[in-house]
Amino acid sequence: MQYLESIIDSGLLNELKKSDYMDAFEQLKISGRNYKSGETVFFEGDIIDKFCIVKKGSVRSEKTYLNGEVHIVDLFDEGSVFGLAFALSKSRITALDFVSNEESEIVFVSMHSIRKSRFSNEMNTALNYMMADSNIKMGHKIEILAERGLRERMMVYLHVLRTKSGSDTVTIRMSREQLAQYLCVNRSALSNELSKMKKDGIIDFKGSRFTLL
Repeated sequence: MQYLESIIDSGLLNELKKSDYMDAFEQLKISGRNYKSGETVFFEGDIIDKFCIVKKGSVRSEKTYLNGEVHIVDLFDEGSVFGLAFALSKSRITALDFVSNEESEIVFVSMHSIRKSRFSNEMNTALNYMMADSNIKMGHKIEILAERGLRERMMVYLHVLRTKSGSDTVTIRMSREQLAQYLCVNRSALSNELSKMKKDGIIDFKGSRFTLL
């Protein structure tokens, strides 16, 4: 029953009785693949009929513009679902690149197999809840970018991570360059501001670990 735990953790089976989990799981077309750091899972413009679960590692979604500028839209860590909005859309065309941010293992769930399952009504309800969670997460990104100041953007982002983790110390699974792309700021400006925030006693950090003081 490879990937059963990932499917349960994703929330896809939440509307079913636990006694039906195995039956529902066996009706799904599920596959998995390992990706190297920097390897693309989906390219912008790909047509997909599956959603994905990060079993191990992390995946970033990004937009590359004609001038070569890259904007990281979101980061999906272990247990996160990605690609769902595009898989549910009428066109099923991805508007972003999805790139493995480190060595990762990704689980793919066929939307066609969900529609064919005798538990499709329950799983479609679960998909709606999963989409709602995704929209809330995107709302946090909008909240971050609504802040004009670099320091304010960083603080909102750290508060979002603290709320999610329940700890004042959080790990950001992005390099400084990627974090700057996520916040839509210059890398040098970000590094300078982080140093000032540390000096001001607002935060402490070492590598990828940040603590709100």
